[in-house]
Amino acid sequence: MRYSLLLTLVFFYSCTEKDSRKETEIDLSSKRLTTIPDSVFEYKNLIKLKLGAKEVVFYPPLSALPESDKEKNQISELPEKISELILLKVLILNSNSLKSLPNEISKLKNLEVLDLALNKNLNIVAEIPKLKLLPNLKVLKITDAKFNKVDLEIIQKSLGSKVRIVSSATEYMESYTE
Repeated sequence: MRYSLLLTLVFFYSCTEKDSRKETEIDLSSKRLTTIPDSVFEYKNLIKLKLGAKEVVFYPPLSALPESDKEKNQISELPEKISELILLKVLILNSNSLKSLPNEISKLKNLEVLDLALNKNLNIVAEIPKLKLLPNLKVLKITDAKFNKVDLEIIQKSLGSKVRIVSSATEYMESYTE
């Protein structure tokens, strides 16, 4: 009886341990993060990773900023380990402090949606060579990142018609559920 109970407990624990790493979506939006926790990279089945803001507000007076804005993440760089999330299809990085993307981002061959909006110091034109290496990219959100009208034309031409570029606040709000 004891042996059976012990065996059952060991089996239950091992199944629980394995299943806990089978999450396909992790939402770490608005958690005041400055880096991505190492534990995220243990989830090899991850398809959607949210590291942006829960609520996005464009051009408000400072007094109108929601409380949640004070909770937003401040990730300034992505670790090279981002390339380990090979099944990732959606990566939400809006409202952070990114200045560049690691070369390893180009290893995310399944990535379809990349949200870089509101990373005001991220020069999108400088990131084009990395973005061009994402064969399944369908939506690139760059609203309020570092680019101008001429840059937008360069970005669109470089990535081609297969990638929908979301660059205006109106488009972004309409696409926010993607």
